Order: sequence, then C-alpha cells, then structure tokens
Amino acid sequence: MPPSLPSGRIVLMFLLFALLFGTGQFHRVSTSVLVPELTAELNLGANALGGISAVYFLCGALMQIPIGMCLDRFGTRRTLPVLLLMASTGTYLFATAHDIPGLMLGRALMGMGFASSMVAAFIVFARWVPPEKFATTSSRIIALGSVGGLLATTPLAYAVSFYGWRLPILAVCAMTIAMLALIIGLVRDAPPGLRPLEGKPSSLAGNLAGLWSVMKDRQMRYILIMGFATFGPGMVLLGLWGGPFLADVHGLDAIDRGYLLLAMALMAPLGLMVIGPLDRYFNSHKKVVILSALGMALGFAFLAIAGQVSLWLVGPVMLWTMFAQAYYVTLHGHCRALFPAGMAGRAATLVNLVAVAGIALMQICSGLLMEAFPSPTGIADSMGYRLTFAATALILVFCTACYARADDVPVRPALE
Repeated sequence: MPPSLPSGRIVLMFLLFALLFGTGQFHRVSTSVLVPELTAELNLGANALGGISAVYFLCGALMQIPIGMCLDRFGTRRTLPVLLLMASTGTYLFATAHDIPGLMLGRALMGMGFASSMVAAFIVFARWVPPEKFATTSSRIIALGSVGGLLATTPLAYAVSFYGWRLPILAVCAMTIAMLALIIGLVRDAPPGLRPLEGKPSSLAGNLAGLWSVMKDRQMRYILIMGFATFGPGMVLLGLWGGPFLADVHGLDAIDRGYLLLAMALMAPLGLMVIGPLDRYFNSHKKVVILSALGMALGFAFLAIAGQVSLWLVGPVMLWTMFAQAYYVTLHGHCRALFPAGMAGRAATLVNLVAVAGIALMQICSGLLMEAFPSPTGIADSMGYRLTFAATALILVFCTACYARADDVPVRPALE
C-alpha cells in the first residue's frame, strides 16, 4: 500500500458506501410501513404483500454469485453503476405501479440492484485500507448505513402521512440516480500505484474456475457454516418473533413493544462500532467471531430458559443479543484474509448467499415450531417461543463449533 493515500477521497467513498448500504436497508424494511397504504389503494391481500416483500430478498440472493464474479472481473467502479441503474429503474417502477406485477417487478429490480451494497464496500476498502483496519472500517460503514433501516420506520411513516407513499419512494429513486453518478465520479477500485490484483480472472472460464477454487477450499467451508448463522438469529428475534414474544408472554402493548424493538435495532450498529475493532486488539478474527457468537447464543439460551421472568431482565438480554450479532463483519474480514484480492468478490458473495439462506430457513423453521404451540389469545404460547429461542441458540453453538476448526489469520502485520 502506498505510504500516503488521498484521505479526502477515502472519506467521500466511506460516506457514499454508507449511503448506498443505508438505501438498501431502507428498502429491506420499508414495506412494513407501506402495507396499510398498499392494501388500501391497491386492495392487496396478505399473500401478495408477502410476495412483494420476499421477492426483494430472493432476487438479491440469486444475484450474489453473478455479482461476485463481476466484481472480481470488472471491478466495483464498473459493476456498481449497472446495478444502481437496475435499482433506480426498479424504484421508479415500484413508485408508479398500479398492480401486483408492477410492484413485484420493481421490488425484484431493487433487490438485484442493491444486492451488492455491503460486499462492494468490502471489496473497495480491502484495497484502500490496511488489512488490520479492514474490520474497523467496514463496521463503521455498516453502522452508519444502518440508519437507513431506522429511516424506514417512523420517519417514513411521517412522510407517507403528509405526501402519500409514492412521493417518498420517488425521492429515494432520485437519490439512487445521484449515487450512481457519484460512484462513477468518485470511486476507484484501488489507490494509485497499487500492484495489480492477484487472482483476478481474465475470462469467464477463469472466473468460474476461481469460484470453484473458493467453494472447495477447506477453510472456506468453516467460514460458510458460520456465515449461515450471521443474520438469521437476529432476524428471528428482531425481525420476526421479538414483538409477538413481548406481546404474548409479557403483555406489552404496541407502543411499548415499539420502544424496545427500536432500542434493539439501535444496538446492532452500536455492536458494530464496539466489536468491529476488537480483531486488532486480539490480533485475531476467529476469537472475536467465536466470543460474539457464543455471547449471542447465551442470550437466546436465557430467553429459552427464563424468558418469562421480569421484563427488567428480559429486556436487557434482548438488547445484548442484538448487540452481539455484530461478528458478521469480522467474519468477512477472516474470509477476506484467506484469499487474494482478485478473488474477494466471489468469496464474500458466497458468504452473503449462505447468510441469506440462513435467514430464510430459520424463519421457516421457527414458524413451524410456533405453529405447533398455538395460543387462543396470541400467536403462540410460551413453549413455542422457548423452543424457538432454544433452537436458535443450538444453531449458533453448532455453527460456532464448526467454525472453531478454521485456521486463524493474524490481523496485525507480522512486524508490528
């Protein structure tokens, strides 16, 4: 790495990638706020609403490997504008749609366009910052970008109440087009004078061969097993069953549930800011991932065993559980250290693909568990929640035990 880098460009790219990631997060959760308006205006049923929300994630998952191959072959600066053109087109189609196919097409294009928002940042900053600062920088990008998900809650609801649902989405479309232009003008794949990428494919055959090399790597198998448990547990708690648990087991009304869920959402970026830099302190990716994942497992285990005790105990445990989830950036740092920079896109998107699969499978399986213990006054009785949280804790422990067999990679330079 050159001894002196243009710090102004680094800061601007940092802010731009945080905005890019935040916009993707906004679209991930915005449908929950738009449901009443979509239902009233377009007379949509539950199945249609579920499909409109899910197609974003499905198309994003399907794009992971192709995007990784493009990032490695063509670089971020040439790949991202094409994806953001898809995203802005999808946002416009969604905002102007008057039927289910139009809404689905818009969400599908948005899902594909924003599928690389996190990985693209990882790929760029893997070249722009020293390896020992990679997890810290990435954590800060994701933490700042997480504000986008928060803006899709109460702020979006206020905007919708004043302007309707279409105009705010069109405003996000305009912002996406502006990001496209800024990426072309500001983003560079590497600092001036940095050596060519090792492992960069020169053809489709070389790209596929490199992908296969990543997939069959023994160390990568352990990374992928741990990757399965990166986002899924948090989505089980915050994204699916945390609110019903607080209502059915602890009797909280919608307002009080909202306060605690908002606090849980805020703990995720806080965890990134605290846990992200710890790999430099321990000089280890592996130790940070293991400690954080086991900490999250302990939180779920407590909820499974003692989830009916005082809310003054349960509330802090739920906050801690979301705080501890921040190990996924450190896991990406471990993945990045295993492969040459020219293969980083394919490796990172494989981890993302497995993580998205983990979200889907954990939500489906937890739903089956909850249905097995119905409640006449709520979604499920306490046993359903206890088994769901216990199963999530066991998944975390199993994945962590497998990951513990991976070879560690020192974070700090050998001479430091």
